[in-house]
Amino acid sequence: MNSVVVRMILYVLSPLIPPLLALIPGWGISYAGGVVSIDLETLIAAFVAGLGISGAVFARWGVK
Repeated sequence: MNSVVVRMILYVLSPLIPPLLALIPGWGISYAGGVVSIDLETLIAAFVAGLGISGAVFARWGVK
C-alpha cells in the first residue's frame, strides 16, 4: 500500500476511532432500564484523543 494512502486513511479515521471506542458498553455510553446514560467526561476525552492522533499524523507527515 502506498504511504500516501496509509496517511490519508489514518488522517481520516483518527478522529473517528476514539469516539467509536467510547460506545463500548460501560465505558462512555450505557443503556439500562430505558435510559441512555452518557459519560460526558469520557466522550470529551475520546474526542480530544482523536484530535491528538489527527494532529500527530499531521505533524509527522503534514509538513514539508
